[in-house]
Amino acid sequence: MDRKQTGQTVSQQIRRVSVLGILVAMILATGAGLWISLTQESAARDRTLTAAVQAVADAMALADGEEWAEAAAYVEEATRNISGIDLFAVYGPDGSPQVFYDAEAGDDTGSGEDRIAPLDAALMELLQASGEPVFDDAQAPEGADHCAYTAVVDRDGTVRGYVMAGLYLQSIHDTVLRTLAVYLLIGAAALGVGTLLSTQLARRIKSDLLGYEPDAFRDLFLRRMELLDALDEGMLAIDKEKHIIYINRAAAEMLSFDKSAVVGKPLSQVYPQSTIPRVMRTGRAEYNVGLESLKHVRILSDRMPVWRGGKIVGAVAIFRNRTEVANLAKELTGVQHIVEAMRAYTHEFMNKLHVILGLLQLGEAKQAEEYVLQLTQTRALSVGMISERIAEPSVAALLIGKSCRAAELGVRMTLDPESHLSADANYLPTAGLITILGNLIGNALDAFSNAPSGVLHEVDVTIRESDRGLILSVDDNGPGMTPELREHIFERGFTTKGGSHGTGLFLVKSVVDAYNGDIRVESTQGVGSSFIVTFRPPEAEQDEGTDPAPEPQSQP
Repeated sequence: MDRKQTGQTVSQQIRRVSVLGILVAMILATGAGLWISLTQESAARDRTLTAAVQAVADAMALADGEEWAEAAAYVEEATRNISGIDLFAVYGPDGSPQVFYDAEAGDDTGSGEDRIAPLDAALMELLQASGEPVFDDAQAPEGADHCAYTAVVDRDGTVRGYVMAGLYLQSIHDTVLRTLAVYLLIGAAALGVGTLLSTQLARRIKSDLLGYEPDAFRDLFLRRMELLDALDEGMLAIDKEKHIIYINRAAAEMLSFDKSAVVGKPLSQVYPQSTIPRVMRTGRAEYNVGLESLKHVRILSDRMPVWRGGKIVGAVAIFRNRTEVANLAKELTGVQHIVEAMRAYTHEFMNKLHVILGLLQLGEAKQAEEYVLQLTQTRALSVGMISERIAEPSVAALLIGKSCRAAELGVRMTLDPESHLSADANYLPTAGLITILGNLIGNALDAFSNAPSGVLHEVDVTIRESDRGLILSVDDNGPGMTPELREHIFERGFTTKGGSHGTGLFLVKSVVDAYNGDIRVESTQGVGSSFIVTFRPPEAEQDEGTDPAPEPQSQP
């Protein structure tokens, strides 16, 4: 399976989520941090401004008799030593500006009448009434953003003037930019670290997923679960705590379990007689262990421990229905067909013995002798013809037995005189020949079960082997098949006879396909059916110019 994914990879997904998370966190942290910083900065500025104007006002109030020029020199010296103050101003008792100092410019700008306006009466009344510094940005000098004012009051309570300290707007902007720059640097560092960690996490996850992307791993997992669930063999897995972690459909049916109900439960609770945990103690696999399911179905089990990192972490068991395995083995090896043929031969022989015994008991010794001679001659001719043309003993025995079975059913079975099969056929093994011929002949004999009586029932078998190929043909003059029926006859489990049938023609098709053969079916209702199987030599399959093996004439 291709381990690449057309969509986003796990690395891209984790990196995207990480980056988005960091960005969101950075935006929220920056906004909150900026608001907190600005709030704290604003409170600190206010404290600085009020402390500055109050200190200057108190100092000037104590300087009795000093000139305003000397006061201006004091203001200049004070502002030089106070950080966070951009400008100072001193006003006379009438609110007119007397001294103005711009700390940002670094020099005394004189009275400041060209930069600042006199204080209005309302503000002066407020300063006289409060006795404490007051913030008023409406009368701030040009370019200033935030200013604090207070009155200079001497010992007798007389207002000798006013003092102002202020900040330029640029100072506040600089504070905002510094704070924002710090948070941006922190966010960039967090983004870099987050990207690095997300990449390492993605690599770790992908390594844990065996190199697959999550979507590809999920598809692979589901497909394998579907494949395991479609198997005819049962499968059950337990973990090291002996809890069931997986069971497929076939195992649930064999063990009479509700598949969805047993997963996750202790094995000892749902299947007390199970010995699967034994392989976890011994560390050795066990094969073909016979056991009985909860429905008393005899099954075979293979079980083996699951190792990981040198330790046993669980066990897996595979179940097969013992009866079905035995039947399938008989079908595949041809044993069943040989046994049935010999049984039919024995049954016919016993019938002949009964006839001879009856004649002897009736005192018809001469007639019994003639019957034996005739029977011996007929059987010798039949057996001799088969053994002469079919050199493979197992196939010859099958044909003799099937002919006896046909005689029991009142069907005349004949072997084509041109038939020939060597003892060392190279086209497929003997077991394959028996599987094909046994099932095709048996299928032809079964076709007469619903055929009308009073008509001679015939089955013709042809086996022709040459350097150009092998042909196996079985023809009958039975009722034939409909086109719809012919489309399904090779499907496993399909049958028109009921019971446990439905595997014969499926096995025939499986053997034919396994050995690169070809099977053709010709059937007409009321006339009969023909099954023709052909095998070509390996060199003939590569040489399309080679003439095919001769095909027999259908004799329905």
